[in-house]
Amino acid sequence: MTKNNKKISRVLFIGSKKLGLQCLDLLEQLNREALLGAVTIDDREDSRSVFFDFKKLCFKKKIKLFVTKNKKEFNQTIKKLKPDFCIVAGWYWLIDNEILSLIPHGSVGLHGSLLPKYRGGSPAVWAVINGEKETGISLFSFADGMDNGEIWAQVRVPIKGDDYIGDVLTEIENASLDILKNNYYKILRHKIKPKKQDQSKATYCAQRIPEDGLIDWKKPSIDIYNLIRAQSEPYPGAFTIFNGKKLIIWRAKPSKLVYYGTPGQVAKIAKEGVYIICGDQKPIILETVQLEHEDKVSAKEIIKSIKIRFK
Repeated sequence: MTKNNKKISRVLFIGSKKLGLQCLDLLEQLNREALLGAVTIDDREDSRSVFFDFKKLCFKKKIKLFVTKNKKEFNQTIKKLKPDFCIVAGWYWLIDNEILSLIPHGSVGLHGSLLPKYRGGSPAVWAVINGEKETGISLFSFADGMDNGEIWAQVRVPIKGDDYIGDVLTEIENASLDILKNNYYKILRHKIKPKKQDQSKATYCAQRIPEDGLIDWKKPSIDIYNLIRAQSEPYPGAFTIFNGKKLIIWRAKPSKLVYYGTPGQVAKIAKEGVYIICGDQKPIILETVQLEHEDKVSAKEIIKSIKIRFK
């Protein structure tokens, strides 16, 4: 953020997906006069896309919408529009330093963690995988590194032991809207100042792909349970291989029992689900599963023998 005390009057929104759509709608409600327009991307190939909702919202609210096909076109759009200030939520590409330098009052974004922890991609997923008890949302300035700019505000979001990633993302979305609502005017009017991050406490998240959801049954049961929670909807799901097909595990719960056996072995089929032995001899109870290209069902409808062993 530059030290520029002139009035911020040309705010450009940059974003996509559900959170981006909600943020754009909120910004329009908070200060329509300052909103220059919105930049998004045609991301209909992404299962989380709300591209048509962006178009509908902008048409209804008479917001100028700019759809960019690639990073080059995005850069050209920013140069053409010459915004004073940018708000970014749910964006796909890193914004080049050259482009950031053209925006007099800088750009701020929403990141789903308590920075400087969990910089990078899929921070909420990694937080659940790691068994964290809380995560959060950070409103921060874009700088010349990965999520390392100054912080304007943060809100903590608890993660309960039975929360799935969809629950956590909903709470983060709600906190994101609150943090914008409480700080947007203050930033536009220069009523608050950001604080530097403690770079020594930074941790980073690598990008994830669907194949990262493969379950290693040799791991402790709590680690497997956390992976299942973290990879559940809206993500592709944690999975194992059954009769040569992916068996996606959407819902499961830990058990306090101890079962001696081979990790991946079916130990028990009961009313509440199918017990699978994990590396610490504690089972996970599978509840809702899905063979690829088939419907979701209860685990006991597919797994019917205690002779089965998952690799």
